[in-house]
Amino acid sequence: MTALLAVTLFPVAFIAIWIGVMWLLSRISGWHTLARHYLYRGEIRGVSRSFQGAMLGYSRWRLVRYRGCLTVTVDSGMLILKPWFIFGASQPPLAIPLEELMRADRTFLFWTFCELRALREPRIMILVSQRLARWIESQAGSPIRSAQASAF
Repeated sequence: MTALLAVTLFPVAFIAIWIGVMWLLSRISGWHTLARHYLYRGEIRGVSRSFQGAMLGYSRWRLVRYRGCLTVTVDSGMLILKPWFIFGASQPPLAIPLEELMRADRTFLFWTFCELRALREPRIMILVSQRLARWIESQAGSPIRSAQASAF
C-alpha cells in the first residue's frame, strides 16, 4: 500500500516542486517584473532563432541562465523572448519594443557579451552574446541604441 501511495504521489510532488522552482526563478531573474510591462499574448510571427541563451537578473551575482531554452524573435519592431513550454506557466513570452532597449558591450574574463536593458525596467539586465545582438540588429534593420555600461 505504501509503495502504491509513493508511486502515486511522486508525480504530483515532482510537478509541484517544478512549478515552485520555476516561479522562484522568474522572480529572481526579473522575468516576472518584465512581464508586468512587456507581456505578449499575440501570435508570434517574424524571424525566429530557437535554442538561444541569455542571462537575466538584477545584478551580475544574481543572474538566472536560460541556456539554449529561448526562442528569440524580431517582429514589427519588437524583440520577443519566449522560453520553452515547460517554463511557460511562470515565464510567459515578453515583447520589448526595440526603441525601448539600450545596449552596452561588456567583457568578463574572456567573454565579451552584450547587456540589454529595457527603459521601463532598467534594473533588470538581459545578457546575450554579441552574435545574437548583431542578429537582432540585422533583423530589425537598425542598431539598438547604445549606452555606456557605466550609465546602467
